[in-house]
Amino acid sequence: MQYLLGLSLLTPFALGAAIVNPRDTRINGLTTDAAGFAEQSYNYVIVGGGTAGLALAARLTEMTNVTVGVIEAGVLRVGDPKVDTPAFIGEALFDTDYDWNFQTVPQTYVSQRNIAINRGKMLGGSAGLNFMIWQHGSQRDYDSWSELGISNGWDWDGLLPYLLKTETVTPSPVGELGFSGRVGTDNDFEGRSGPLPIQYNNFYSPLETPYSQALQALGVPFNSNPDGGNSTGLFNSAACVDVNTGNRSYSAVNYFLANQARTNLVVLQGAQVTKINLTPGSPVVATGVEFVVDGTTYNVSATTEVVLSAGTIQTPQLLELSGIGNPTILEQYDIPVVISNSDVGENYQDHTHVVSQFQLNDPTIPTTNLLSTNATFQAEQDLLYLNDHTGIYTYTASDISFHPMQQFFSPVELASSITQLQNELAAANLSEWQSKQAQIQLSDLQAGTVGQMELLFFAGDIGVSAQSGTEFVDILNFGSRHFSRGSVHIGSSDPLAAPLIDPNYFQFTIDKEVVVKGTQIARQVTQTAPLASFIKAPTNPSTNVSSEADFEQFVLENVGTEWHPVGTASLGPQGAGGVVDDNLIVYGTSNLRVVDASVIPLQIASHIQSTVYAIAEKAADIIKSGN
Repeated sequence: MQYLLGLSLLTPFALGAAIVNPRDTRINGLTTDAAGFAEQSYNYVIVGGGTAGLALAARLTEMTNVTVGVIEAGVLRVGDPKVDTPAFIGEALFDTDYDWNFQTVPQTYVSQRNIAINRGKMLGGSAGLNFMIWQHGSQRDYDSWSELGISNGWDWDGLLPYLLKTETVTPSPVGELGFSGRVGTDNDFEGRSGPLPIQYNNFYSPLETPYSQALQALGVPFNSNPDGGNSTGLFNSAACVDVNTGNRSYSAVNYFLANQARTNLVVLQGAQVTKINLTPGSPVVATGVEFVVDGTTYNVSATTEVVLSAGTIQTPQLLELSGIGNPTILEQYDIPVVISNSDVGENYQDHTHVVSQFQLNDPTIPTTNLLSTNATFQAEQDLLYLNDHTGIYTYTASDISFHPMQQFFSPVELASSITQLQNELAAANLSEWQSKQAQIQLSDLQAGTVGQMELLFFAGDIGVSAQSGTEFVDILNFGSRHFSRGSVHIGSSDPLAAPLIDPNYFQFTIDKEVVVKGTQIARQVTQTAPLASFIKAPTNPSTNVSSEADFEQFVLENVGTEWHPVGTASLGPQGAGGVVDDNLIVYGTSNLRVVDASVIPLQIASHIQSTVYAIAEKAADIIKSGN
């Protein structure tokens, strides 16, 4: 990164007292004192200071009569441009100071590739690493959860209040890009008083409007209220950017730092939890956790609950390391079985993505890459960012669209894909839980009510060094409602070893077909007026990729995660798909709870971070109510 070094705007919350290490008083705030942290006991110990964990901690410590200790393997990254500055998205990926940088096992249906699974390793978790896109899922997404037999308000009506509770949305300008957006203070689907600042872009390149017009020319409808229960169509997306600073907003800043002075809240950074301490019985009781710092093992006590907020990858890993899981797997690694539940680590679902790159005719068009090739433009934008908290440094992708298959598949193609899917489902020996999920998804697909594909335009080339005299833009396409199911399981009794991650991408042919079609549509949009006049040529895939077989091969060589894994400690019926009950308590325990994306039973056609915050907000109310 050769521009704006050291110029990231600091949070308005004071950092001078952020790290607290005294041993003569009870520790509070942010600490690196592992021994002092372990000497104290807490009502609630939260494993993972990520998106959900810090949100939950902030809400629980509103109760002044309880203490909360949070343990996070990463560290606070506030003030770091790679995290704070929106236009620098992608720069922290694969850097193990910020990213767990997991890898899948070889993917059977994706040319035996090992695919990177990036997860945020910092306070704030993956909300400090992601692309900041902010949207609610569709009503149909959430209502499908209740159709799986999950009660207690795990549906649209039950989650919407919590989606709103987390956000303070600054309305979009009327008419921006021809979008009306979600405008006005009387919108029932925008929160106005939550901890997390949400804004719309203040900078748009000259390409956003031509892109949106080209997409609409292909028959994609404009959606003026994507967060009102139907997220299909094209819309101007909001983002987790603070209008007052121009920086990323996320749980580390807006839930933790805003409340770090509370005497009942402690966050230990740089410590990795290795085991949940369990007392056998009926039910099993969680008494605390074991964690490691610099090779030294510590134990800390929880008098009320232990909450796992370690995420879709590491929550099931910790359950298995602690003796909760499939006995066959646990016994393989000589881990005593405390609770037998073969659904732990199963039900892994994810979105997939492919990036298509296109060269522009005009190398002077303002994009994020121009920051590193045009010193005058960079200097102008530096001043805007530092003085007004606006400009291209605050830019995030805003042209986003979700599409049912009917949008781009011909009736013949769609019928063929569905027939093949039905044949593959029949041959797959699915469990009753998996069959119920598949039928819900198939019904939604046939009805065209939920997006199966997403398209996203980015004015720049993510993660690629720009070259003087050339400008590129990216169109990303995603599979949003895949039928494939994978797993996460331990591959060792070593708690510091990465688990075995098998998303099982493209297990069903229709998942691949959606991504291949999306890659073809990305090309087609750039050949459609008025965007076509700005595009010199496709560069990756190049013009040599033209046939259906060519595009399929390109997808197999390039497809990756959209960084939205869910489902591995799922809500659901005990013994029939579920790991946690509808109060998020792990089956067979009295006081071990899971609060993160792993509890999502069925993937949503949306960027998931708002939903993860909503899960944490809802969990806080469940806990406060005594359930």
